[in-house]
Amino acid sequence: MSTSSALSLSVAVMLVCACGDASTSTTDTTALASTTAADTDAATVAATTDSPGTSSGEAPTSGDATTGSSSSGISPTDGTSTDGATTEPPGTSTGTTGSTTGDDGPFTVYLDPAGDDDNGGLSPDEAVLTLARAQEIIVAAAPERDVEVRIAQGTYFGQNVTWTYYHPDHRISFMPIDYAEGDGIDDIADRPVFDGEGEGVLLTLDVSPGEETHLEFYYLKIQHYLHYGVYFRGDRLDPEGGWNGGNRIFGVYFTEIGSLHVAGEEGYGAIDLVNSRNNDIRNNHFVAVENHAQKAGLMHGVYVAHHSRGNQIRGNQFTEISGDPIRVRDDSNANIIEENTFTETGSVAFYSDWYCDPDVNPNCTKPGGECPSWQNEFRDNELHCGYDGEQLPPFSYIQGGADYVPPGCPDHFADGWKRLSTSGNTSACP
Repeated sequence: MSTSSALSLSVAVMLVCACGDASTSTTDTTALASTTAADTDAATVAATTDSPGTSSGEAPTSGDATTGSSSSGISPTDGTSTDGATTEPPGTSTGTTGSTTGDDGPFTVYLDPAGDDDNGGLSPDEAVLTLARAQEIIVAAAPERDVEVRIAQGTYFGQNVTWTYYHPDHRISFMPIDYAEGDGIDDIADRPVFDGEGEGVLLTLDVSPGEETHLEFYYLKIQHYLHYGVYFRGDRLDPEGGWNGGNRIFGVYFTEIGSLHVAGEEGYGAIDLVNSRNNDIRNNHFVAVENHAQKAGLMHGVYVAHHSRGNQIRGNQFTEISGDPIRVRDDSNANIIEENTFTETGSVAFYSDWYCDPDVNPNCTKPGGECPSWQNEFRDNELHCGYDGEQLPPFSYIQGGADYVPPGCPDHFADGWKRLSTSGNTSACP
């Protein structure tokens, strides 16, 4: 199929082929061109994927920030009057997990800023200090029931953990010590704070078992990390067998992440998904997630990459994101982005879609190349200006054109698939 026509708009955008791993990043620039598409299901769009990564050098296709049907008015919340009202009590099941605690209740490990990793961790008086030590305790116990990591309020500095423990039938929940299922922010003393002091990422889930991993995060604050806040890393080379998923991030406050706030070249996303599916990302705040000016466009609120499918990104607040707040990449399909509020976010669009094409970019690192994404939905979101205060289109496809399918990639147009469905997004800038 032919590339859609575009109105020329000469804007340089820095992109990086992060490929889900900061160590493989490279840079490139692309020119931005824009075409309009009505924000309705009838104008469902076909286009190529974009990601924090290499650019084709071709003009992206964009959708204008038009006002569709009235939005739901649901805004992200912590359960307080200042943050709105959530549509679902925190801690309730959304279908991402089917686990139960078992007859003995959860296996609990306690963290405290005054804790000691020489402690046993199984009571508040024996609290440990680090998530790394908490994982050691859980691995040694190998409990056949749900796990709770109960975190006392205060600030935990410089933590960075590669998390590899999971149970396919039980949850592992990271939560404030005084949190109870269904609580809002007013029901706990405060969010425990993880201050990275310039570390790359707080927690990397580094497993790819091809089954659900059931990690859950509630009401934490994550700040001062360079690359990511939380990173769910499956195997990008094994789309069907190498995924993780069924995880949940609820009520977490991500702030001051990226190279504008800590030393380093660039960050990529407050939440980063690589071959991670069926995750519930809801009711979170993404505030001041920014790179310095030369790499500003590389940072995203949620970066959905490499076969990450079926994720739900709902009811979140995105504010001051220097790159596009939602970035989708490489065969990441059937994701729903709905009822979020975007304020001063985005360099190209609020939702952007891209893939790394080795035919035009020599820096692609994935063997066999990457492919477009399909059947994503961007609906009922409130759009309030780009990062620099300008009006942005709701969506943009930064590579290949609206109807282009690269050689070697499945042409799902022939199957009647759509690249993106949009409706009900409302724009107000200023």
